[in-house]
Amino acid sequence: MNDLLMAFEVLLAIYKDGAYSNLELNKRVGGASNQAIVTRLVYGVLQKDVQLEYYLAKVTAKRPPKTIVVLLKLGMYALTYINSIPRYAVVDSLVTICEKYGKRQLKGFVNSTLKNFDASQIQLPKDKIEALSVEASVPLWLVKAYCKQYGYDRAKELMNVETFTKEHIRPNLKRQTLSQLKSLLDGHNIQYVESLAGGLFVDNCAYIKSLNEKGLITFQSMTSMLSAQAMEAQDGEIILDMCSAPGGKAVYMSELADVAITACDIHEHRLQLIRNYVNRMGSSNITVKHNDGSVFNEEFVGKFDRTLCDVPCSGLGVVGKKADIYLTASFDKCQELARLQYEILCNASKYTKKRIVYSTCTTLREENYNIVGKFVKKNADWQVVRAQQYLPDGKGQDGFFISILDRRI
Repeated sequence: MNDLLMAFEVLLAIYKDGAYSNLELNKRVGGASNQAIVTRLVYGVLQKDVQLEYYLAKVTAKRPPKTIVVLLKLGMYALTYINSIPRYAVVDSLVTICEKYGKRQLKGFVNSTLKNFDASQIQLPKDKIEALSVEASVPLWLVKAYCKQYGYDRAKELMNVETFTKEHIRPNLKRQTLSQLKSLLDGHNIQYVESLAGGLFVDNCAYIKSLNEKGLITFQSMTSMLSAQAMEAQDGEIILDMCSAPGGKAVYMSELADVAITACDIHEHRLQLIRNYVNRMGSSNITVKHNDGSVFNEEFVGKFDRTLCDVPCSGLGVVGKKADIYLTASFDKCQELARLQYEILCNASKYTKKRIVYSTCTTLREENYNIVGKFVKKNADWQVVRAQQYLPDGKGQDGFFISILDRRI
């Protein structure tokens, strides 16, 4: 009962109030003995939301109130995917929660709906694209976009990649080398796998957390490291990080070369995230500055040798880590983001002498290749040196896009 109640309360905050799943989980169950099962229930429901919506439409004559929708989604998920909680316990617990949340008149409805629910008896849509949407639990608009972009078979693979649970860390290069970090982990019998970017995949634990708090390591995704490496910054250069928060790429670039970096963001609270990151890692030569990347800044014109544009995006490439992304994503929002991304890239080109690295953590052409292609078509003094779409592989690689653009000499 407590597990299901706690999961329900977290999900209600996410679905009704727009809370972020990771923050809400940490606030309500961080460190609790039942954290693992509650986390599995919450993320499971979010990851299967499209599928659960389909089931809900099949087992109800009309859509119930939002609180009951959340309750039924949790119940259907637990009945389908959680074997450790007996079926009767799931139903009885959720009926009790229904009464607790002032929906007494709907107890019978919840009870009968869940008692009669059997996912194996619900037929998938006949259309294979719609069926794939339900099976993979991915919004139909996105399934169509992926099928158009990658083809049906590759899209199906992409949408069924297993969630990767290990964390990616890297050493603070001002304080230790990768070899030294490996020795530290070996001394504490902590297993690791080296990544293509020069970081390590590990299972998070108290010792890893302590190294992070001391600034000896930091948590940073492999593809995030690759985008910073793509800058190929040289000693003495002046670097702009246009959309820097929380600051990981700026800090990493400051370790890779002796450079002066201006790290920008539009929101003050996000600027503080950069400052905190810089302080924890003991970084130098990083100036934190408030700036809206989509608005032209006369002060920046021709000032920087290289610019990193890790632009705001739909985040579809990291949905395995942020299961609530699908709840608010839409093709219209992706198009709005694309306009913003293009403005940021155009502004960066006016500030930069040598190189721009454009990157996103999404998998849609509309936010990636199309932006870069449109830009070089309209700006003949810039050329694409490399553009690569990374796809989630279930082994630690996120969905990510990196394009290197150099100014023509």
